[in-house]
Amino acid sequence: MPLVEVFAREEDMPKIKAAELCHFLQDHFAVEPGVVQVMMSVVKDLAPEPVYLSIRAKGTPPRREKVADLLAGIGRYLDSKGLGRGKIRIELFEPSQQAAGEPWGKRPKRES
Repeated sequence: MPLVEVFAREEDMPKIKAAELCHFLQDHFAVEPGVVQVMMSVVKDLAPEPVYLSIRAKGTPPRREKVADLLAGIGRYLDSKGLGRGKIRIELFEPSQQAAGEPWGKRPKRES
C-alpha cells in the first residue's frame, strides 16, 4: 500500500485535495482504488524545503526497477499543480514485512 504523507506549513500546503493526489498516485503506481492512502498534515515549521512528501510502498521488483521514474513523475505532477519546490522521499520495503487490516465502518459510495 503506498502511504503518502504531505507535510507543509499552512501557507505552503499544496492547493490540491488529498483525493485528487490519491487518484493521480493510484494511476501512477498502477494500483486499484483504495490501495493508496494520502495524508496532508500542516506543520508548525519545516526546513529546508517548504513541502515534504514521504512515501512508503512495497518494494516489489517492478517498483524497485522504476523508482527514479516514479519520483520524477510525482515531481512533474506537483509542478503542473503549481508547487514549484519541495522534497520527495520514497521508502520501499520488503512486502512480507507489511500487514494491514480492512477498513472499519460503512464506506460512502464514491463518485466516479
